[in-house]
Amino acid sequence: EAQSAKASVGAAPDREAILATVDAFFLALAAGDADTIEGLAGDRTLSVAIRADATTPPRYGDLSELVARIRGGAAAKVVEPYWSPTVMQRAGLAIVWAPYEVSAGGKLIHCGIDQFTLSRHADGWKIDAVAYTAEPDACGELRPADRSAMRPEFPEGAGQ
Repeated sequence: EAQSAKASVGAAPDREAILATVDAFFLALAAGDADTIEGLAGDRTLSVAIRADATTPPRYGDLSELVARIRGGAAAKVVEPYWSPTVMQRAGLAIVWAPYEVSAGGKLIHCGIDQFTLSRHADGWKIDAVAYTAEPDACGELRPADRSAMRPEFPEGAGQ
């Protein structure tokens, strides 16, 4: 019995809806669309930044800080494609784990791993937490051989 329970943990019947939420987040980030980001996030969405330098402690915040920076014009519009997402779901809880790269104004900033925790609500999947590594030297290791594997598809001029 333990085996069958374990096998069902990794199944993600709502995979496409879950990834659509993550895609919408990154498209809104590139567009500087604070309202969409706010609508995709729960009331107290946690953000955790992990630097490549093992001596730097994690930085904690929440997405309301990002929304406020966007509304105040203090947040750069960034393009952050990801690829090869691992999606795990159990009932109304999901996790997305994926390598990514981020650039602003066409200039690469860093690569790393994004990890989203989402919960299902009456109006769809919402982001409850975002954690990521920021690894400037890991792009060569993490980037896919085929860039067409990256998602979401950003419109021309995104992040400008």
